Amino acid sequence: MGREEEELYQPRRRPAQRRAPRRQRPAGSYVNAAGVSSTRKRRYNVNLDYIPHIWKGKLERDLRVDNVRGILIILVVIGHFLLPLYQTRLITNLLYLIYAFHMPCFIMISGFYAKSVYKNGYFRWGKIVQFLWLYFLYKMVVNITEGLLAGYIPLFPDFFHESGAPWYLLALAIWYMTLPFFKNFREYPLNAIAIFLILFGVVFLKYGVSCGDFLSLDRVLSFAPFFYIGYFYSQENLDSYLASRTRVAVDWLAAGLAVLIFLGMYDLFMRYNLVVYGAEYRRYDPTLHPYIWLINLIWYVVAFIMSMGLIGIMLNRRMLILTNLGQRSLQVYMLHRPIRDLCQYYGVYDLVNPHSKLNVLLVVLLSAGLAVLLGSDTIYRGFDYVRTAPDRLLKKLGAV
Repeated sequence: MGREEEELYQPRRRPAQRRAPRRQRPAGSYVNAAGVSSTRKRRYNVNLDYIPHIWKGKLERDLRVDNVRGILIILVVIGHFLLPLYQTRLITNLLYLIYAFHMPCFIMISGFYAKSVYKNGYFRWGKIVQFLWLYFLYKMVVNITEGLLAGYIPLFPDFFHESGAPWYLLALAIWYMTLPFFKNFREYPLNAIAIFLILFGVVFLKYGVSCGDFLSLDRVLSFAPFFYIGYFYSQENLDSYLASRTRVAVDWLAAGLAVLIFLGMYDLFMRYNLVVYGAEYRRYDPTLHPYIWLINLIWYVVAFIMSMGLIGIMLNRRMLILTNLGQRSLQVYMLHRPIRDLCQYYGVYDLVNPHSKLNVLLVVLLSAGLAVLLGSDTIYRGFDYVRTAPDRLLKKLGAV
């Protein structure tokens, strides 16, 4: 608790008074029904509205961030369910609007919450085990559903190459393993220098590194700056930003960028669309090769502004659906993709006319509804039991 917050909890000072006569009741006392004199409890001049992370004396997590994650996981599901459709102008613009910032923002929040993984010289390596365990399960499941679509189900999936949805879990495990190397860069200005070096290191390193989807390293590198921005960004930084005038300007700028991407992506930015997927440089048009570093750098800035704009307009209070959904985003992330594959396999997409705006809207609404369903309490209990299977083995070691 900071000094300013401590001052809010100081009791009201009363003006000095002369000592009351012995028979007179002391100030602040009263006589109860039994005739016994008691002393009133001191009243504290506290306005909890100005302390966003304290409620009833307990430290609360920032619900704003959970609500943002709720929005993001809905966008993830919508994006994945739109991908198999024929890429009309409307669908293409929707996809690029979603992909321009939804994973960068998701990854920044993951970095924001990664501070407890390595703290006070103690590394919670059980978190890495948990992500690898979930990666293994996810790969096994999509190996079946993608195999159905391909007409052949391999006996074992290739765990060392991944370009689909499971990549995120593997990337989190890799990013977490690097955190001890940044233990001395948490304070300003070292954290700003570290972010600057990571950002420019990545955009130029990708000219010489062509790793493809081996361990998802192409995306691990591309999205790494967002993870470390979140990791170095403290709660105090976030509160200061939200209370500043800069937030309003960023909100309006983010809204303008969203409109520009939605209306102009198909015509103006189609040549550069690979950037939002974190693609390695060899996949770009060769004529763009000298400028790819600049394209990536611009994307980093745009994605960051749009992410902060979404965080800036979000409410810091429990919301009916978004808060729970944000706190359970991992289960939604892992369960929706096999369902989409099964929809493709059983011909559900044959019933959708991608040229019909009403059909596209229906897919969007059904996808959002599926995200809410997958975040329900019943599914949460079952998923949490599976997720924490390694924890029960590692708990005795104090690793989780």
